Amino acid sequence: MDCLSRRALTHYELETRLEKKGFESTDIDRVLTKLEEFGYLNDQELALTYSKSRLKRYSRRRVLHDLQNRGVVPQLIEQALGETYSSDEEFQQCLSFAKRWWGQEGKRWEQRNTEKTNRSVPRELWLQQKVARRLTQRGYPSDMVRSVLYEIRAEL
Repeated sequence: MDCLSRRALTHYELETRLEKKGFESTDIDRVLTKLEEFGYLNDQELALTYSKSRLKRYSRRRVLHDLQNRGVVPQLIEQALGETYSSDEEFQQCLSFAKRWWGQEGKRWEQRNTEKTNRSVPRELWLQQKVARRLTQRGYPSDMVRSVLYEIRAEL
C-alpha cells in the first residue's frame, strides 16, 4: 500500500516490486487480486490517466512506448490512446512545437553567428536538424516530422 500511496503503479510494476522484496508468488497473487477488487490497482484507468497527462507534451508513439515499459497490456494501451490521441491533433501539436523551436533555435543561431563569423552549415539546414532531432526525441514519427518541416519551410 505504501508504494501505491506515492505513485500509481501497474499490475506488473507492483508484482515486480513485491518479488524483489522476497514475497512468495502465491502471496503476491492474492494481494494483487485484493487490490484490484478494492480498486487500488487498475491498469486501464492508469493507462487512460497517463495518456491524458502526456497529451500536450509527447506523441502517441512515446506514450505507447512508456506504457509498454510499465507493463500495461497492449489492448488497454490502444484503448487509452484511442480515447486521447487523434492523428490530426497530433500533427497540429507537432507543428506548434516545431514552430516554437524553430524560433528559439533561430535566435540561438543569431547569437552564435555574431560570435563566429565562419559557419560550415547553412542556417536553414542547421535549424532543420535541431528541430527534427527535438521532435523525434518527443516520439513523433519521421514522416510526420518531415511533413511538418516542409510546411514550416513553405511558410518562410
